[in-house]
Amino acid sequence: MFKNYLKIALRNLTKNKGFTFINVFGITVGITCFILILLFIQHEFSYDKFHDNAENLYRVNLRYNIGVNKFDEALGPVPLAEALVEDFPEVLHSTRLYHTNYRGWIRYVKINNKQYREENFLYADSTVFDVFSIQLIKGNPATALLKPNSVIIKSEIAEKYFGGENPIGKMIETEDGVLYKVTGITEGLPANSHFNFDLLASFSSLPKSRDPEWYDTAVYTYVVLRDGYPWQKFDKKLPDFSHKYVEPVIQGVMGIPYKEFIAGGNYFGFFAEPLLDAHLYSDIETIFQTKGDINTVTIFGTIGFLLLLIASINFVNLSTSRSMQRANEIGIRKVVGSNKKQLISQFLIESIIITGLAVLFSLLIIMLILPEFNSFVNREIEFLFFNKWYYLPLSFLFVIIVGCAAGLYPAMILSQLKPLAILKGKSNSDTKNNKFRNALVIFQFVTTIVLFIGTLVIYHQLEYMKNKKLGYDKEQVVVINNSHKIGKNQKTFKERIVQNNNIFSASYSDCLPQILLETKIFEKEGNITNENHTLVTMMADWDITETYGFKIKEGRYFRDNFTSDSSAIVLNEAAIKALEVEDFENERLFLNGKTKIPLNIIGVLKDFHLESLHQRIRPFAALLQKERPGVYLSIRLNRGNIQETLHFIEKTWTDFVPGQPFEYIFYDDKFTEIYKAEIQAGKIFFLFAIITILIACLGLIGLVSHSASRRTKEIGIRKILGSKVSNIIMLLVKDFLKWILVANLIAWPIANYVMRNWLENFAFRIDISLWFFILATAAALLISMTSVSYQSVKAAYANPIDALRDE
Repeated sequence: MFKNYLKIALRNLTKNKGFTFINVFGITVGITCFILILLFIQHEFSYDKFHDNAENLYRVNLRYNIGVNKFDEALGPVPLAEALVEDFPEVLHSTRLYHTNYRGWIRYVKINNKQYREENFLYADSTVFDVFSIQLIKGNPATALLKPNSVIIKSEIAEKYFGGENPIGKMIETEDGVLYKVTGITEGLPANSHFNFDLLASFSSLPKSRDPEWYDTAVYTYVVLRDGYPWQKFDKKLPDFSHKYVEPVIQGVMGIPYKEFIAGGNYFGFFAEPLLDAHLYSDIETIFQTKGDINTVTIFGTIGFLLLLIASINFVNLSTSRSMQRANEIGIRKVVGSNKKQLISQFLIESIIITGLAVLFSLLIIMLILPEFNSFVNREIEFLFFNKWYYLPLSFLFVIIVGCAAGLYPAMILSQLKPLAILKGKSNSDTKNNKFRNALVIFQFVTTIVLFIGTLVIYHQLEYMKNKKLGYDKEQVVVINNSHKIGKNQKTFKERIVQNNNIFSASYSDCLPQILLETKIFEKEGNITNENHTLVTMMADWDITETYGFKIKEGRYFRDNFTSDSSAIVLNEAAIKALEVEDFENERLFLNGKTKIPLNIIGVLKDFHLESLHQRIRPFAALLQKERPGVYLSIRLNRGNIQETLHFIEKTWTDFVPGQPFEYIFYDDKFTEIYKAEIQAGKIFFLFAIITILIACLGLIGLVSHSASRRTKEIGIRKILGSKVSNIIMLLVKDFLKWILVANLIAWPIANYVMRNWLENFAFRIDISLWFFILATAAALLISMTSVSYQSVKAAYANPIDALRDE
């Protein structure tokens, strides 16, 4: 029986090549995109699951809320890790990770007088092997990072440094002259890790590892809890733990007891976060890599489901619309004894064959395009179909489910046709199917219009973010991110380079907008309520406003020849408002610390965007860079001769710090990286939205083709009676126009709701314009009419005599 079903199914599919092509092509594209999106989602949810302790592994973050500013950050104080093990019996292990690049410093390694730039040079405690599943090819995890100046390196790094020699016991030298002994070789961590490294050195090598301060934040702290211990219970204990260790800091910095500090609505303490949530669910950015976003995953998952659903809808529509063409076959089968179950089986087998072919083609396509897809989504997704035993049975199950889901309704409809009515030519099955088929067409149009509107909103929001006036000029600025290497000669170096006519200005600072922002605690003079405020703070020299084009609203900025400016401060408009400063020239602030430092307010900067447009503009303070060397040197270039100017700066650098690498970035490139995740998500959304729309159009072409063939006799008679070609075309397309209008009534409120929720992620965002909806509707009309025009025009221009003879 099955062999007969299969033979007839293949005969029908080869006989109706156009129908078969549209269905196989549409479902192939739908399944291919669905599987790619599924692989992307699977990869996003797989982060850090490979660790043996994954279910019990947590990152301990810092939260502080002082005044109007609130901050959550992953960096914490150095003593935190040891204190957690000492105070909590449920904490089995803790470890710290330290990345020198968190201040923009890049490590260089010298081997045989040759320097190698290493961005992923990290430091960790020897307990890192108890917390993370880092496997060593060579070396002993118990001792590899136990001693200072030990380092483990990845196998490809070992090959790069030492060729085929055994690297264990060999020495490597960093750019500051420190020697490290290679004690282990590793393959590193998988791509789906929230951090990775090429070299991992012992944290005890650094003086920073002995820092006793609880106020300074520099390391990432991780703990492993006892198996089965509720992490929420551990998290609830952290406020009391914070009280114990942070109280002396608060007392020393702010001069008030910790309880009084908390009673004032403030907080400075720690909270736990499951590491499995860090990639998708955390709002905290780290230096290690761009994190994911659960909202993006949800959107992509929805698009993937819609792609597959629309491809299936095309199959349902085309199958039910062809019911009259197979009416005689069904009538004869019923007359000779076929029952409903057998007919359903026949049509389901045809559907499953189409789905099976589509899945086969999809798997081949995915294997070919996966490298390009990885490059597009900036991930390292693997699809090892034959390496997982369950992929093959899952593929068969997928074929059965999708095949039955797409073919069940057409099979039910076709099997219900009455044999007597069929053989008399009086079957009204097509009429019965119209309502359901029209509902599916409306659904396709709704999806298309919602995706159009979503694409327009996302595109304009990304353009808004890239082009919005930030309150400063980010173009033509080169940033040297290791200028601290110049040391005490920083002033002379700056004076030397600004003599070049191609350099407009230069300025040292310890942070920059969007990069390494710091915070300090301030108090207004005459504050009787002990109210304090955390302000985002930048220490810079007097040329920062000229270099970045910050605008002064009132007063002035720091000046080189004003010695009193060493005890001055400049605020932005948001800080003036938050601190309720009425007459800034007659008010002072105190910088809280071990001693309170009085600072005179000398000017007010116009608000500018310190952070991404996801954040509101926070209260900000600028302090004058004093004895401490600046971390960054920002250099504004005049337009033209950029390469020549960079060569001049590099030569000057070599004169001042010979042997030290010259590292620079263009600030606008760094700025673009901040929105890299949004831009990438936007590109992916655009791609799959367009594919979804194209699949929907493919189904429309098939429906119009069937509609035209079904009404061949009617069209012939109308032409003989004098109907114009334009009338014939309108006859065929008017139903689709009607359903587009109905679809708009449904799609507009859905799109408005979804995109308003998406825009809530941005503190600064566009308004959703009525034009987005009008353009989306116009685009849907244009694409739909373009899709159906060819078949309509072909039918309208056909010879009516041929049509009537065929009938």
